[in-house]
Amino acid sequence: MGSNTATAAAPVFDLADLDTADTAEWNVTHDGKEIGWVWIFAGPGHQATIDLGNRLAKKNLAVRKAQEQAQVNGKKWKPDDEDPEQIRKENASLITSRLLGWTEINLGGKPFPYTPENALSILLDRKKSFLMAGALEFLADDKSFMTRSAKI
Repeated sequence: MGSNTATAAAPVFDLADLDTADTAEWNVTHDGKEIGWVWIFAGPGHQATIDLGNRLAKKNLAVRKAQEQAQVNGKKWKPDDEDPEQIRKENASLITSRLLGWTEINLGGKPFPYTPENALSILLDRKKSFLMAGALEFLADDKSFMTRSAKI
């Protein structure tokens, strides 16, 4: 190995500088424009996201167990039929599991506060399908929860 002189002079990198944020704000857009409504989502290390991951892991383990049990018993395993409407509901539920709140808005001229039930209702409203698409895109983008470190 080479001399330690160059390494000794270099600053020590702190891996904590790369931690994801606990929460992130999604500025809702419609037709490519921000509409002034902000949703606050739980980040990867937030307890809400951890709980969601645990629920999904348990569900996957149950499916795997059913597959293995069928194989051991010499039976053919057939997955449940997937209904497109059920998939929409599952996607909406995944979003609301990580949604912590939003800024004030009205719906039909009346206040429409954040509640998990209100979030689910508008995510399932086909007239507002841009919300589900945008939220899923935001949550899938690794950059959504990256912190802005001055050291990097």
